[in-house]
This record gives sequence, C-alpha cells and structure tokens, in this order.
Amino acid sequence: MKPLSVGNIISAGLRVYRDHFQVYYLIALKGYPWIIIPIYGWAKFSAMAGLLSRLAFHEIIERPETVTQASRHTNPRMWSFLGAYVLVFLILAGTVIGGSILFFILTFVLPFALGRLSIWVGVLLGFVFAVAYIWLSVRLSITEMPIAIEDNVNAGSAIGRSWQLTKGYVGRLMLIGFVAFLLLLPLYLGVGLIRLLLEWTLGNILPEFLYTIVVLGLNFASSALFLPLGQTIKAVMYYDLRSRREGIGLQLNSHHQSR
Repeated sequence: MKPLSVGNIISAGLRVYRDHFQVYYLIALKGYPWIIIPIYGWAKFSAMAGLLSRLAFHEIIERPETVTQASRHTNPRMWSFLGAYVLVFLILAGTVIGGSILFFILTFVLPFALGRLSIWVGVLLGFVFAVAYIWLSVRLSITEMPIAIEDNVNAGSAIGRSWQLTKGYVGRLMLIGFVAFLLLLPLYLGVGLIRLLLEWTLGNILPEFLYTIVVLGLNFASSALFLPLGQTIKAVMYYDLRSRREGIGLQLNSHHQSR
C-alpha cells in the first residue's frame, strides 16, 4: 500500500467495515451499554472503540488479528484511552470557555470603547475562534489511535503523537470528514427516521418503564452501526498519515519481503 487519496481512504474504510460488519457491529453493540456505568464503564467503552480501530488497522496492513489477539493489547490500556478522551475534552472545553469569555468582552465591554465597530470586530473574532476550534479538533482527532496500535503510548504522549502526525494535513483531514459526512448522511437520516418511527409506535403500546428500556436499546443498536464505521475510516486515515510522514508502507513492504 501507499499514501491514499481522499476517495480511497473513505472507500477503503467502507470496504473493511463491510467485510467485517458482523464482528465489528457486535463489538460496538456490546460496548455501548458500558456508557451507563460512570468512569469504569466509560473506560471499557473507550477500550472497545480502540479495539475496533486496531482490528481495522491490521486488516489494512494485511496482518489481521483476531478479536482475542487485539484485545490483549487494548484491554490493559482502557484507562489510557479514557485519559486521552478526558484530556482532549478538557483542551476543547478550555477553548470554548476562552471563546465565551471573549464573547462576553465583545458583547459588554468593547461596545463602550469602539461603538458600532465592535460588531465587525466581534464577527471577525468569532470567525477566527470557530476556525481555531475546528483546527484544534482536527489536530487531536486521532489521539486514541496510537494507544490502540503503537507500543509504550499513554494518554499524554498520544496527544503529542496526534499533534505530530496531523501537522500540515488539517485541510486534508477536514475534506475527508466532510466527504464522508455527505456520503453517509442518507444512511444517518434513514436509520434515524426508522428509529423515530419505532419509538413513536412503541410509545403507544408499551408501559413507560419498558418503553424507556426499549428506546435505550434502540439507541444503542443504531449507534453501534456507526461507531465501527467511524473507527475504521479513522484507522485508514491513521495509516495514510503514517505512510506520508513515516513511510510505514515501505516498512511493512520490507517486512513482508524479509519473510
């Protein structure tokens, strides 16, 4: 394999997901109920998402692992996965808080100093903040991938690894995300519509307590369709970034030839 185009990244992710749909879907379906349990359950769910990424990545490099083999790597790292998600959340939340403070200053302080000009300053700075937030989100978007795939990576170093690999490729990654969103939007809408119709129908025939449980199950079942797909596409993106920056494709080719 070699560095991939935007279309190839999405099609490769879809192909891997299609070929292993049953296995990936069942992993995601088993993972979602863990969300109900605070802390430990969140860590467990994070590890299962990492498991999906690892399985997909090893399919991409043609060195497939079984679920048991991949779990031996991801399960002991579940706290690292959770720690990475928490750190990313805190970074992005801090950015939002900073933007809110800026909004307050623009709304209540600057008008006294700049008059009507403060409106245009506010619009400009709001645009800059939105771009900065998206840019930061993309730079941190593959933080869990090094934990799932590489050795000796913890939550902190995973953030640094994501920062390193995505440098110079923010626009490309945004394009991949946008194209994938457009391609999958009909599926999102279709699944969402079916779920709403089922919820409306069941709401008229089931007791409230049982209805709540069924709706929760429907949400888990529908969400489990998309988690593996997202993690698979992200695994292809991670491969492509490492191929472009570190020549991982050449390394794997040399490994196969030596065998």
